[in-house]
Amino acid sequence: MAYHDDLLRQAFDLVEKNPGSPNQADLRRAISAAYYALFHLLISETVAHWSLDSSRDGLARMFEHKFMARASERVRDSKHFPHSGGTPAVVDSLKTIAESFTDLQGSRHTADYDNATTWTHTQALEEVTTAATAFSLWHSIRSEKIAQDYLVSLLVRPRS
Repeated sequence: MAYHDDLLRQAFDLVEKNPGSPNQADLRRAISAAYYALFHLLISETVAHWSLDSSRDGLARMFEHKFMARASERVRDSKHFPHSGGTPAVVDSLKTIAESFTDLQGSRHTADYDNATTWTHTQALEEVTTAATAFSLWHSIRSEKIAQDYLVSLLVRPRS
């Protein structure tokens, strides 16, 4: 099983560890693992197309959280990310994936750094389910040109 799949499984395991009386550490780590699962899925999908296998790990280290979030935000605006060639269903799926990425990143920041926020089991499960839904949507559109263009946008800065 791939690392990103392991992280998603871990997120579900942590959120369901003690649903009747969850502790904040498990819920927070579940949210963080859910974000990192999607983060690593997108990186894995991008570097899989790199022809030189020995360079893939180095390429994977070049991805930046903030840059990936900005690229994901651009997907929502067709002026910044042309949606040509994608059917409306594919475009909607890609927008959901990109929105999930930025939303999960924000939730991970809250879970990891804001100790004043208390998470409920339901809230944490929603975050983990968001990642799982993004995984499912990704697998349904991954071979589409627009999906591959999105992967490139996660690493390559757009020209002005």
